[in-house]
Amino acid sequence: SERRIMHNQPDIPLPEGTASKVSAKKRQAEGPPPPPSPPPPPLNPGEDENNVGNKLLRMMGWTEGTGLGTDGEGRVEPIQTAIYAQGVGLGASKGKEIGKYADGYSGYVHMAQDAARERYNN
Repeated sequence: SERRIMHNQPDIPLPEGTASKVSAKKRQAEGPPPPPSPPPPPLNPGEDENNVGNKLLRMMGWTEGTGLGTDGEGRVEPIQTAIYAQGVGLGASKGKEIGKYADGYSGYVHMAQDAARERYNN
């Protein structure tokens, strides 16, 4: 009795198949579940005010638009990162240069040609 109450079960078990028929009818009446909402677009790290790096720089006296260094003469733009293939471990491949290859088939062909040149020239 206590288990039934704890697990929200009826005193008399329902006949086999009744629960599945009821849930199937309920699902059919409700329709398909709504598609998941797309994730928000990622922010550029230089534009994100809640970024840990931005917070640290601001705490050290840096203001946006000025360069790094004692006199503000240093780098103003964030450093562009190399993009790595998803799902590979450390040291699996080199990073891809941003903007070096065009999108689509022609970019893929140029990337394959460069990889072949690099493979046979070394």
